[in-house]
Amino acid sequence: MPAQNNCPDDIFILQNKFCLSEISKNLKGKLALRDKRIQKCETPKCETLITVHELIVKLTAQRPCDSALAKPLSGTLTVTRLATGFNKNGKGRGLHAGSFVWTGSAGIRIEGKISGITNAGTHRGPVFKECQVCHETGVMDGQLCGKIVQAEDAKLLNCQVTAAYLIKFDPSESGGEGVALGTLEGFLICRCTG
Repeated sequence: MPAQNNCPDDIFILQNKFCLSEISKNLKGKLALRDKRIQKCETPKCETLITVHELIVKLTAQRPCDSALAKPLSGTLTVTRLATGFNKNGKGRGLHAGSFVWTGSAGIRIEGKISGITNAGTHRGPVFKECQVCHETGVMDGQLCGKIVQAEDAKLLNCQVTAAYLIKFDPSESGGEGVALGTLEGFLICRCTG
């Protein structure tokens, strides 16, 4: 069984029979700042901005990469408590994490966790095309892992979802908010027999 955060690990991959169906979604929604506070430390000396946001995005299929089995996953992803720690202020590099609920059509409900890095450009030179810089503000880059806990189609129940996401938002020193646009690429992972 995958770890508690529902991310498949090496043991899951090596000891289970499963099928992979591609998930490819576009994200569009809103990031809303709900709370913020400054945390100061003496040793080592630092200042960290801690924020809590609510993230609600609609997910739509990106053809041709979204598989037929992933079609009913189009819907809404909600993170009611997205916690972020920023170096100094909301334009500094940060780390974020939260729990999500993802609802799709046909009674699908997925629950899981997201985590990643904020305000850093991972898609940069010299390795990749120059589409970001290392201090890219207004981006969240990370991974989400979840489990289908409700579905009208019984064969989807308990399937796992794992995906990489890249979300663009309006940055600010207080933590940013406003329109959230992004991409999500990953897999629907269902155990199989035979």
